[in-house]
Amino acid sequence: MRSQIANRKSKIAIVGAGPAGSSLAIRLAENGFDTVLIEREKFPRQKLCGEFISPECLPHFEKLGVLDSMLTAGGDRIYETLFFEKGGKSIAIPSGWFGGGGSFALSLSRAEMDDRLLKRATETGVAVFESTNVNGLELDQDRVETITTRAEDAGIMEIEADIFVDATGRAGTLARLIGKSANVSPEHLQKPSFVGFKAHVTGAEIAKGRCEIYSFPGGYAGLSNVENDRANLCFLVRSEIVRTVAGGGHEIVKRVVLKNNRASETIGNISAEDWLAVSINGFGTKSLAPARNLFTVGDAASFIDPFTGSGMVMALESSGILANVIIANRESPERIAAEYSSAYHQRFARRLRICSALRRSAFMPKLATAVVASLALSSGARRLLARATRS
Repeated sequence: MRSQIANRKSKIAIVGAGPAGSSLAIRLAENGFDTVLIEREKFPRQKLCGEFISPECLPHFEKLGVLDSMLTAGGDRIYETLFFEKGGKSIAIPSGWFGGGGSFALSLSRAEMDDRLLKRATETGVAVFESTNVNGLELDQDRVETITTRAEDAGIMEIEADIFVDATGRAGTLARLIGKSANVSPEHLQKPSFVGFKAHVTGAEIAKGRCEIYSFPGGYAGLSNVENDRANLCFLVRSEIVRTVAGGGHEIVKRVVLKNNRASETIGNISAEDWLAVSINGFGTKSLAPARNLFTVGDAASFIDPFTGSGMVMALESSGILANVIIANRESPERIAAEYSSAYHQRFARRLRICSALRRSAFMPKLATAVVASLALSSGARRLLARATRS
């Protein structure tokens, strides 16, 4: 058993090639690490997501070498986000209030964004394995020694590394395998609290340059234009409501989302591509270090309430924090764990609490109406609240 990382070119194995995993791989490869990136899907692929890239993401894209590629991919530049309560009254948040030094956010499909990040990872020397599932790992005294993968075209592989990173989102693939390897009994399976839906649609009546958020009983929806003359419609709804509505995403839009007066104007006559749906058990922080040399990043570390559109920037920020800690402490996984945990909680704990409170208000129409009415009286209060969801 190795007690610390060997004094050679350290090998990092990252599982999950979303924005957190790919950006981490790029940062580490550019700093001399032998980096492997393993992805279950074949890119490009669609992903359930609000597809709101906050202005703070753009400096990260520049450092990663993909800013020009992202800005020319055909997405819409978002200059303001409007939050509509059920009756149709709204408040506006200019994108520049979120921070990052930019005046606009970007609305771009995850298929495009993730594919461009993955191609950049390949350019920096990352060894990329797509269409590859991780189905096992070997533990030795709370240390991951190897992971076992199965690929469509490469069969079974065992990958050894000094450090492993779980960037598989809410699935937490490696953390779950840790539990199985340690013979930990699975937790009682609970019914999901929420269900998320997403589709690219045509016929939405929304102007370029804006994102709109609609509160309705039991959930909220987001709408913005993306590339190829489509709009992205994404919404989160309580699972008990979903169980009462037969017919999937289209029927839920018609019978639930359109109870918001503004939504009935913008998406009352849409045509949707295939709906994506996913069950969600909850939000908040998970284990940042499930094993001595295994770390989590992005949604695998914390799933932040999507309501404020801060998930993408949190993925990029968390990968930046972990990369810096690994670079500074490459010979000690124990120090990586301690410093990563400290920096992570300092950066994100308050943000997670505030975003959780705002999401709860969106789910309650009467409260949402009161919040909109109150914030409409003060641009200063709106600006402070927007910044609080980011810092």
